Amino acid sequence: MARYVFDPAELPWLLRQHQRQFSSGYLRFDLRTQGQPMANETWLLAFRQGRLVYSGDQPLTIRSFAKVLGRFVPRLRLGWSRRAMRLIQERVVQNDSLTSLVTAMTELGLLKEGEVADALWLSLMTDFDRYLYQRGGTCRFEVHDSLAKTAPIAGFELDPCLKRAAERQDRWKALQPMINSMEAVPVLNWDRLEKCSLSEGKREKLRYIAKDGHSLQRIAIQLSRDPLEVAQLFADWAAKGLLTIQQARTLSETTPKPPLILAIDDSVVAQEMMRNALPTYRVLTTGHPSELLGLLYRHHPDLLLMDVTMPGLDGLELCRIIRGIEEFKSLPIVMMTARDGIIDRVKGKMSGASLYLTKPIDEIQLNQAVEKLLISSGIITDLNPRRITDPSLAVVPLVNS
Repeated sequence: MARYVFDPAELPWLLRQHQRQFSSGYLRFDLRTQGQPMANETWLLAFRQGRLVYSGDQPLTIRSFAKVLGRFVPRLRLGWSRRAMRLIQERVVQNDSLTSLVTAMTELGLLKEGEVADALWLSLMTDFDRYLYQRGGTCRFEVHDSLAKTAPIAGFELDPCLKRAAERQDRWKALQPMINSMEAVPVLNWDRLEKCSLSEGKREKLRYIAKDGHSLQRIAIQLSRDPLEVAQLFADWAAKGLLTIQQARTLSETTPKPPLILAIDDSVVAQEMMRNALPTYRVLTTGHPSELLGLLYRHHPDLLLMDVTMPGLDGLELCRIIRGIEEFKSLPIVMMTARDGIIDRVKGKMSGASLYLTKPIDEIQLNQAVEKLLISSGIITDLNPRRITDPSLAVVPLVNS
């Protein structure tokens, strides 16, 4: 399939026009963010024999599938359910079978009939709400015949999905005068709440879900509910005077966000240490080399920290792949390894690394390296003395690979 370009609100037409070409595979989108050219997002729609089976920012795997189930099946947010989920995933991850995962979860009572389809439907509708009418960009269909066998459901016809998405858009527009963002925060009117005719059970539930000052989006996640239904519920309560909706001020309106650093290391301990060692930055971590390209395209980090020794593709090979992508040719990349030989350093340089650090690396050394590269690339304009010299910052040695 050719690469298509579309503007906001043109995507529903494009999907209808070309739906016969969507066999089994992924329709991959690169979505623009208006006014923020570096904030593009990747979105995938998975098709099984022409029917929609999944929506997400990563391909359909056990990990991404479990994430969707955890978002929209309330039972899976319970502590015992999470522990059971981890055990099941470890058991079935070798054969990477979504069917085996669903079977094992059903046998343990984690899933009931229809919940898989319901969760995938809500995930699809939620993504349609975010992207279908709001974003422009490009798309291309990639054939993956294996989805015909591995998809966990038969799928949804495209036309009814687009029709429901249009209906949801109308509902969102009707809510906009009261709720223009799911980042808005509900604030209870305590006097009115005590005098209303709600049952004590409903009154207590309302107190509980609104007591912490969380955004509507956060509340929807906590309740494992459809964001649109949550917005409608709180709009109804606001109309009765039980609460007010405070539109959240985004941080970007007042304070520039700190640089974003993406760190990849297969050691969970090392990931945690990197997060702690870089307190003045936003740090996103992963231990899976297969996730790296998706995270790069989705988040467009300002700097990449990468361990050399990882299972599968090593850091040097990953670095070469990244440098081969035009969009990331100038991305600062710091390679970290216990290998300290001259040949190792030459290999790191030849792979495209901006800097090569030998473990163990203390916090001051890591911050100096990061700061230097961010300044040279123009991400930040001057040194922050506290990041480098403040004695109150503990030295955190990173573990050897």
